[in-house]
Amino acid sequence: MKRSTYSLMEIARIGALFLQGDQLEDVMPPERREYPLRVANSPNPFAVGDEIDFVEEHFNALKRVLLLTERIDPHRSPLTALWIRRPEQPTHGEVMVAGGGLPQEGTHIQELWPEILRAFSGLPTRWDRDGGTTVYYPIRNSDEDIVGVLEVSDHVPEFFV
Repeated sequence: MKRSTYSLMEIARIGALFLQGDQLEDVMPPERREYPLRVANSPNPFAVGDEIDFVEEHFNALKRVLLLTERIDPHRSPLTALWIRRPEQPTHGEVMVAGGGLPQEGTHIQELWPEILRAFSGLPTRWDRDGGTTVYYPIRNSDEDIVGVLEVSDHVPEFFV
């Protein structure tokens, strides 16, 4: 029997089919969507507290799909995450839900880079970088608006240590 492996882009495409953008939009309750909770006396204007406030049913459904997406190809061990843009500052984004591990970039609110911005504009993007490959795939809601980006990255343990 011949061993086959899916590309990261194919894994992202399959995973995106099962991710519901409407659930991603509703992970944060309405009162938390617009303004992040700022950490007192922090020089970083985007620093947020450790208060976790989310709609559990939507978060769990998305997390389940991310974990299943990581298992699409038994010969690979990718990491997955869902990124959103911050409504009050669209040039910045954050991870809303992660699969079995955290992305290399971390989970804090940060300025978005060209590859992920391309995905937010509707173009699936591949980024070959030190330590592995990452693909970004747009996630749409029921109105066909792009509300997030699915990240699928090769898991390279030494790189994430």
